[in-house]
Amino acid sequence: MNLLLSLTEQCNLRCSYCYYKVSHAERALVMSDEILEKAITLAFERTLKLKQDFFYITFFGGEPTLRMDSIRKGVRFAKKLVKERREELPAGFELCFAVNTNGTLLDKEKIAFFKREKFRIYLSLDGPAAKHNISRKKEDGSGSFADIAPHIPDLIKMDTVVLSVVTRRHVRGLAKSIRWIKEQGFERVTTGVDFDGKWTVEDLDKLSLEYQKLALFWLEEKRKNSSFYLGTIQDKVAFHVLGLRQRNSTCMIFKGGIGVATNGNIFPCSRFISSKKDAKYALGNVCDSKNRIFNGPVAKEIKCFLKTDKPECAGCGIRYRCDAHECGCTAFYTTGSIHGVSAEVCSHERILTAICDDAVAKYQAEGGLF
Repeated sequence: MNLLLSLTEQCNLRCSYCYYKVSHAERALVMSDEILEKAITLAFERTLKLKQDFFYITFFGGEPTLRMDSIRKGVRFAKKLVKERREELPAGFELCFAVNTNGTLLDKEKIAFFKREKFRIYLSLDGPAAKHNISRKKEDGSGSFADIAPHIPDLIKMDTVVLSVVTRRHVRGLAKSIRWIKEQGFERVTTGVDFDGKWTVEDLDKLSLEYQKLALFWLEEKRKNSSFYLGTIQDKVAFHVLGLRQRNSTCMIFKGGIGVATNGNIFPCSRFISSKKDAKYALGNVCDSKNRIFNGPVAKEIKCFLKTDKPECAGCGIRYRCDAHECGCTAFYTTGSIHGVSAEVCSHERILTAICDDAVAKYQAEGGLF
């Protein structure tokens, strides 16, 4: 079971591409202890019902390290539940924790806590200072890189996953930025595009060139038998080589995973999370004792989405490896509906998939094995 907890809508940064800047516009709400415990309890009961052998809790925001008190309470409460119900859990059951952070508020005490509790850290980092500071700015408009830099050595030792965002302003030098991240010592990196509806053909051409450079970098690492994970290329390659369908292999939308907003609203994944009363795709609320989270009308719509193909994509050879077709989150934030298809995302996916397929062909021609 994967549980994502939006502990706070507050954030100390004002990143230009933050997809919560509308749904979290007031940046004020925080999750109460009551909702925190009810959310963890609900997800844990779901874990038991599904007979799953893991319970993975990710603390999210806003910036979750603004609420270290809630993170500590959540860890204690989850460990207490597991201890009390141990006899109902399968052998080898794992309770795991993660945090998505911009890294600017870390200190020795927080890092020590995350190490002690074996947290997986997901760090927002776009590259060296000049690149990172383009969009990841503080409230006063200054860049945030200098606040992260002192913690990079510790984060590397913790096998931190780096998440980099690509905007139209970040395109040039993307491959150099990812190489720089690898040179610092990070071994797990992936990139995500800020689909804002304004990508031009020229912008996509620039991105295509950077993706070609990234594919060559990935091939260099593969030839060295490196353990470096570059999700941008590697995931698309895996879908192709292993014949996987993206929706069934990486998407957790309503398949043993939920996200909970600060006010207790329950959603199928992170991009949907909102504390607004009229929030789309809300499955229910953790405080509603009679709510039909997993069999209500929204749940039925999502289940239908998971089982059907989008008519716009009929006959497309890459539809099962394409975010426009397979990812409900991406469809929602680019079109407003999980059933929509963004032309911008479609163009991007065709470019990236072709480059990744070419990389596979080159590697296999050299006798490389996956």
